[in-house]
Amino acid sequence: MTASDTAAVPREASADAPPAATPAVPEAPATGARARTRRAILDAAVEVFSTNASASLGEVAQAAQVGRSTLHRYFPERADLIRAVGAEALDRTRAAIRAARLEDGDPAAALRRLVIEYFDLGPWYMLLFHEASLAEDEAFWAESDAAEAPVRALFARGQDDGTFDPTLTISWNQRTVWWTLFNAWSVMTEDGASRSDALRMAVRSVEGVVLAVRSAPPA
Repeated sequence: MTASDTAAVPREASADAPPAATPAVPEAPATGARARTRRAILDAAVEVFSTNASASLGEVAQAAQVGRSTLHRYFPERADLIRAVGAEALDRTRAAIRAARLEDGDPAAALRRLVIEYFDLGPWYMLLFHEASLAEDEAFWAESDAAEAPVRALFARGQDDGTFDPTLTISWNQRTVWWTLFNAWSVMTEDGASRSDALRMAVRSVEGVVLAVRSAPPA
């Protein structure tokens, strides 16, 4: 995924600065109770901001069942929290790519596994797609691009063996996956589609674009 992939998605900016007296605490390795608290805050941020981009950090703290002062010890400002959400999303993206086993077996089967593994990243990326503060964060997008190197390798392998349409660029295929997933997540939240139906349509749509004509599954 690249920064330009988010350009067509409407964004809402919001800000929620902590009290001026709240000191920033240097990032420390998250272990034990600290790790659990940090994870609870991140999960709450995704839940809250994905439904209300202008929500306050107080609302995130309430959803995470921690005090606002505790939240500010971990994330002094909203921007710090959003960066942490982005970093966690990238970690989950890498884990999804590993779970999809992209180097194993038929490229078409590997692609289906990738779409399935990516699918549950929806709440995280729906938030990031709408987050204006990340749009020009070059470091974030460079790391995102590096994380997806195995995905590009899969598309290259599939084109080399004739499984994937050789007339499409790897970049096009990569963007197709993300655009299709965004559509699938949107029909779940906006149209009330079930997870199984949205996932089925996402897999079918990605295959319909990426697979070579002779490899396309029957209608």
